[in-house]
Amino acid sequence: MEEQAATKAQILDRIKNARMPIDWLVAQMTDAQMQQPGVENKSSVKDLLAHITTWELHLVRRLAAAVKDRVPEVYVIDPSEPWEPGGLDAVNEYIFTRNAQLPLQQVLSDFHSSLQDVLQAVDALTDHDLFDPQGLAQVFGYATERVIGGDTFYHYPEHIQSMEVWLNKQG
Repeated sequence: MEEQAATKAQILDRIKNARMPIDWLVAQMTDAQMQQPGVENKSSVKDLLAHITTWELHLVRRLAAAVKDRVPEVYVIDPSEPWEPGGLDAVNEYIFTRNAQLPLQQVLSDFHSSLQDVLQAVDALTDHDLFDPQGLAQVFGYATERVIGGDTFYHYPEHIQSMEVWLNKQG
């Protein structure tokens, strides 16, 4: 793990810089390539973008709940949705199934706007929220940067690597 950020600007830069390789990879692909399964098991690039978007929007809701209600966690999947609980793999499988039929252009649009939502949510946090042990770290039970990174700059690399390997195999 990288050294902890000392400023909000550093956190925002880490998010943007970590996300850039995905944008670059997507720009190299045709629509057909983005919808071809097999990038990560049965998932296509489109599926991975929808997955990343879901987790980014979860982060936005989670930060808002922590600031407003001092609640450390919110559901990734609304409890009223029909799915079988079973840990992170079950959540990700449900996300895949729920998003599989979304049109590519909607997934791309949502993917691009979710980054802006994340950046706005993080930018709205105070230094107290981000860095003070009595801020949101007290709500989450660990550093707020770790919460942010879990759905952004710590999360992206695993999917970037899969996309790079898959794209290189495409020739």
